[in-house]
Amino acid sequence: MVRISLFLFFAPLLAACGAESLLAAKSTATLPPPIVEYATITFTPTATYTPSLTPTPSQTPITPTATNTPVTPTVTRTPTSTNTATATPTPFPTHDANAIHTPMPTFAALSAPIPEHFWLGRPISEDFQNIVEANYRYGETREDTLPPHHGVEFYNPTGTPIIAAAGGEVVFAGPDWNVVFGPNTFFYGNLVVIKLDRVYLHQPVYNLYAHMETIAVETGLRVEAAQVLGSVGGSGVALGGAHLHFEVRVGFNHYESTRNPELWLRPFPRWGALAGRVVDPDGKLVPLANITIRSVELLNEDIEGPVTRFLYTYAAETINPDEQLGENFAISDLPSGTYQVSVSTGRSSKKLIVEIERDKLAWVEFEDVLPKTRVASE
Repeated sequence: MVRISLFLFFAPLLAACGAESLLAAKSTATLPPPIVEYATITFTPTATYTPSLTPTPSQTPITPTATNTPVTPTVTRTPTSTNTATATPTPFPTHDANAIHTPMPTFAALSAPIPEHFWLGRPISEDFQNIVEANYRYGETREDTLPPHHGVEFYNPTGTPIIAAAGGEVVFAGPDWNVVFGPNTFFYGNLVVIKLDRVYLHQPVYNLYAHMETIAVETGLRVEAAQVLGSVGGSGVALGGAHLHFEVRVGFNHYESTRNPELWLRPFPRWGALAGRVVDPDGKLVPLANITIRSVELLNEDIEGPVTRFLYTYAAETINPDEQLGENFAISDLPSGTYQVSVSTGRSSKKLIVEIERDKLAWVEFEDVLPKTRVASE
């Protein structure tokens, strides 16, 4: 059975990085809990002491002492306990460096349009190679020869300028000799991490730029979109030559908290993007299934010939889907038009037709797809 759900979203207008370890993180498709606000409780005394002795002419009045003074409330309303609209929600998920990565096994079908978040420009300008490297996308393993990829690549010669994909604060700029940003130190080499001005589902968003040759900013500096951060290099574990490794991290500035940058990079003019989900008969995500996307009819007159893209669904370890989408594959930069999307695992093969509109995100779902390898319980 093949079921297609296509949602198109308006947007306001983004080889190898080496052996990445199988560290862990928990992902979730559940929206964060609502903002927790605390009501103020003012203590009300339950009883007030009343002296039992009344002075008489023949007696000297008894003066109340500290022990029979009426009780005074000690808790009062203060400005810091007043409900406000700026209360900070509890972050999700709770980061535990020792946690085992247990991705959500099933996701409900999307029942309403989900707003896209094409917030990011290209980290490489249009004067250079600014399209995502097709041979090592987010979540792929290069036919199980490498651990899952936590970002995307932009291959360019050493010295090519790297620019900020969005404005924010530089929270780190330097080499990873003493700070772990990947599976270990000396992994990303010279890098810059920027905390964006915007948040996603109440969570902070970070962009990581790695394997740099030179760094042109400092920690604590505020940068604007398209500002030069440094240059492309091959520092750290940069197998395959000089390139920029680019990541999106949500919630935490941590290797376990990445998301697919192709859901965040703004498509080229008159181009769009596609995301989808491939699940087995039990509704569980199918890892590393082959996805082929072929154009049927293109609407862009400046694109000659058919367009074909190949990719895989995400690996089962250390990779996180978007909290709202629950996708296990995504690809940016598809010229607008009609496409045939097919999935194959060697045990299942299915196809569907999808429309890609410019500046929008299309969504597709494949159900009842058998994984590549039969599990022991079957």
